[in-house]
Amino acid sequence: MRTADDFKKIRKDFTAGAFKPIYFLHGEEPFFIDRLAAEIELHALQEHEKDFNLTIFYGRDTDPETVKDACLRYPMMAERQVVVLREAQTWRIDAFDKLEAYFKNPMPTTVLVICYKHKKADGRKAWLKDLAKKQVVFTSDKLKEEKLPEWIQKYVTFHKRRIGPVESKLLADHLGSDLGKLTNEVEKLCIVIEEGGTITGELIERNVGISKDYNIFELQKAIGAKDHPRAQRIAHFLSTDKDSPMVLTVGLLSSYFSKLGIVHANHGKQQGELADALKVPPFFVKDYANAARFYPPEKLREVQHLLREADLRSKGVGNTSADGGELLRELLVRVMV
Repeated sequence: MRTADDFKKIRKDFTAGAFKPIYFLHGEEPFFIDRLAAEIELHALQEHEKDFNLTIFYGRDTDPETVKDACLRYPMMAERQVVVLREAQTWRIDAFDKLEAYFKNPMPTTVLVICYKHKKADGRKAWLKDLAKKQVVFTSDKLKEEKLPEWIQKYVTFHKRRIGPVESKLLADHLGSDLGKLTNEVEKLCIVIEEGGTITGELIERNVGISKDYNIFELQKAIGAKDHPRAQRIAHFLSTDKDSPMVLTVGLLSSYFSKLGIVHANHGKQQGELADALKVPPFFVKDYANAARFYPPEKLREVQHLLREADLRSKGVGNTSADGGELLRELLVRVMV
């Protein structure tokens, strides 16, 4: 998790009062960019200094010359001033060439923060290479799906609480890869328990609205154990949950069965090796290994065909009447037969 590790290192500098003149924050994941910009505003200036020493621009409403002029000002009754350029990705990349002279010789009393979100800047640009050597260039990559539970556990630990692998996977599976949404829910949970407390399934169910017994994670476990009645009960619940549309459910099931295929392809491997191949914590390896015994390779090929068919039908292809709940229940019957 290079992005998350770099984030922590940079934030540690902020809390120590160490700032570079320029921060270029770019990449596909807006969460880390927004958080770092907020941390700079929090730590670089005291509250009473912000009125005269914090300037915020938006890319669509400004130009390089205006930003440069703001950066060249001296702070007023403060050690430094902060200039933030938000939504910088709305500029053509060539527009930053006009700031190249400033990038080479920045004001030591100015902290310039450039937030270039939802994509990476052109790494071939000479000014960006130079910034990477002398200033801070932070690349905010999307976290891979399999890394989300681990990230949740670390985020909870940062807030001095605890959460187990099952509960962190429950949150990740249900809330998806939107880190803004994930952190909001985790912070909500941390508010309702004291420091040192544990986030349990019951706590998640009461405060996030995710049933600890009826969710995609539990559906996968029921399918893996070929527990038909439980799988159908969960399917019925999911069909009434607006946050679990059929397309999303089919996608997660496809990923699950792909992992069972990985188990077969790595037959005889040790738990640690299998965990690496599956890209899951070792805690979950036993569940996948047990499920793979019920689904041999030839069955998995059939299941993937059924999932592709269900995905198309959920999008209206070859389906004129069945709703998502009916499609899911029918799919489970055919998969678990």
